[in-house]
Amino acid sequence: MRFYGREEEIKALQHFLEIVISSHSSQLVNVLGRRRVGKTTLIAKAFENCSHPVLSFVIQERSEEATAAAWLDALIQTYKPEFIPNCKSIVDVLSFAMTLSKEKPCIFIIDECQELNKVSPGFWSQLQAIWDRKKDTSQMLLVMSGSIISAMEQIFGDHSQPMYGRSSCRIEVMPFTPSVLKQIMLEEVGKFDPKDLLTVYAITGGVAAYVELLSKQQALSASKAIRFLFSIEGGWLRAEGNVYLANEFQRKFSVYKDILHAIASGDTKWNEIQDRIPENISSYLRRLEEFRLIDRQYPILDEASPRKSRYRIADPYLRFWLTFVDTIRMTDLAAYHHWDKLVELCEEGLPSFLGKTLERWFISSYLESGQWSPVGSWWDNKGLHEIDLIAVDETNKQIVFGEAKLNPEKYDKKKLEQSSQAFLSQHKKYADYSKKLVGLFPKNM
Repeated sequence: MRFYGREEEIKALQHFLEIVISSHSSQLVNVLGRRRVGKTTLIAKAFENCSHPVLSFVIQERSEEATAAAWLDALIQTYKPEFIPNCKSIVDVLSFAMTLSKEKPCIFIIDECQELNKVSPGFWSQLQAIWDRKKDTSQMLLVMSGSIISAMEQIFGDHSQPMYGRSSCRIEVMPFTPSVLKQIMLEEVGKFDPKDLLTVYAITGGVAAYVELLSKQQALSASKAIRFLFSIEGGWLRAEGNVYLANEFQRKFSVYKDILHAIASGDTKWNEIQDRIPENISSYLRRLEEFRLIDRQYPILDEASPRKSRYRIADPYLRFWLTFVDTIRMTDLAAYHHWDKLVELCEEGLPSFLGKTLERWFISSYLESGQWSPVGSWWDNKGLHEIDLIAVDETNKQIVFGEAKLNPEKYDKKKLEQSSQAFLSQHKKYADYSKKLVGLFPKNM
């Protein structure tokens, strides 16, 4: 599969390299994003035709001595310096690299940098010292990439941490947007059924590595994707949910998973979730929000109120995995290779599942267009009215009310009209806006 999207991210990385060259000073950029989203590929793409030395390292579980030796060897091979200092630590190597970059600018990439403290305790404080001392006299673009978002935000965004304020740019790599995923499907498959696009979006969440895996397996269709997922060959993709969660959580792993399962199964209110968990869930929910695994939804344009709030699984892949992969029945069937039964169960449950996926798709699409903001869902306090999508264009004084349905025949325009009136009665500011009622169907994706 060829490289798709990421134009702005590539331009940003190249821009800061240009600043390094023009200003004769060093710059630090931190790149963050969930596992498998394509950070490493993005960074490599940005500098694939670069005329300056590019040194790239992945932090692994080995000693600091071994890590420093590997870094130093790469540095020697690149620069061939006449004098080689005694570098006992990885910070020593970085310091040496900054010295060498005075004469020849370089890009120094550290992947999974949130693990550096495990290799070298006190690394970030040591880096702060050499960075502050040398950045104005060296020519290094230091790219720090990490997949544990909460850790990356703490390292570079917490004012109490040594590297706070040292990063010139924060680039968050997100899953593919609906438009990019649609482009991938069109180019990789050609003509396809909208159900294929929706199912691939549900299974992969737009995560680059998952999409690429399905593409390589020629499984970018609903039936083929499900068949691949529930096969011996699809074991890696099925395991990703546990790996993803284990990376973020170590202690109380099972509690976090139980909470996620509760939300995925439809218990979206705080009290509903608490009823299923023997421990107080407040701190767990806060961490899950911090880690962006869940988010707290409120009716659009309504004040944030716990009484009105609902929780949802923020990551589409994780939502699919919790529903169709990580259940006792599905796990047992997979253990004994009952693939046909697994496919059957998934296909049976998919129609009801994809309704919410379709809703998310259109909300993302309206936001991506740039014309509409705010965009979201709405429901009243009494549970009488619910609207899948409301999109506001304040410039042109337009408002769209949408109902997502897999089956267009189930679209109830009269009900949507009644719900829109209920919304407008609470938000009189939009009473004179041009109003449009739309059915959101797969064919319109």
